[in-house]
Amino acid sequence: MTHILLIRHAQSANNALPEHQRVPDPGLTELGVKQAALTAAALSSQRLTHLYCSPFLRSLETLRPLADSKQLPVSIRGDIFEQGGCYSGYAPGEERGEPGMGCEELQTRYPHWHVDQRIEAAGWWGKPYESLDEATLRAQRVAKWMVQQLVPMAGIHLFVVHADFKRLLIAALLGQHADQVMPIIGPLHNVGITRFEWNGLQWQLNCLNATSHLPADYVT
Repeated sequence: MTHILLIRHAQSANNALPEHQRVPDPGLTELGVKQAALTAAALSSQRLTHLYCSPFLRSLETLRPLADSKQLPVSIRGDIFEQGGCYSGYAPGEERGEPGMGCEELQTRYPHWHVDQRIEAAGWWGKPYESLDEATLRAQRVAKWMVQQLVPMAGIHLFVVHADFKRLLIAALLGQHADQVMPIIGPLHNVGITRFEWNGLQWQLNCLNATSHLPADYVT
């Protein structure tokens, strides 16, 4: 049996700031660090088999406490980042692509993790702002990869991703257009847990955006 857990990253510095003060690759807030630790503790009894995250710092640092405690293979994937890519400038039409961390920096920071070979030394992004249509296609490619590669492996595969891309990926896993599911999904909380199970024919959504592992005042 194959299960997928999709977890939005913990609260980042950008989540706590107005848009005009945001930076391309923020770390976690103090609350975000606590959210990540509580999520790791809540998942300590789960028989996880593989861990994945995007190359954004907020995703990496959300996964770190769980990776440290479980001692499982971790893959930093270059295709599960937030819609838009790494960029500065938040006024529509003024976004500028930024490089993000390169393979050497990622390997230095996370020496025992596997860095996607698609990530170059100059940075994992360094492209123009990614459109919603481009991100939708990327989510569909990731969903196809999950069926082709993860279903035969079985196990419980955990992904730390991002709110907008998580919506697109949920839609892709359900075989629906994002516009059909976004009104149903609603806001996606930091470290909210969403679980899918492969039933032999398709993905079945078993849990959406769960935050019961957090105190009420920690939910953001």
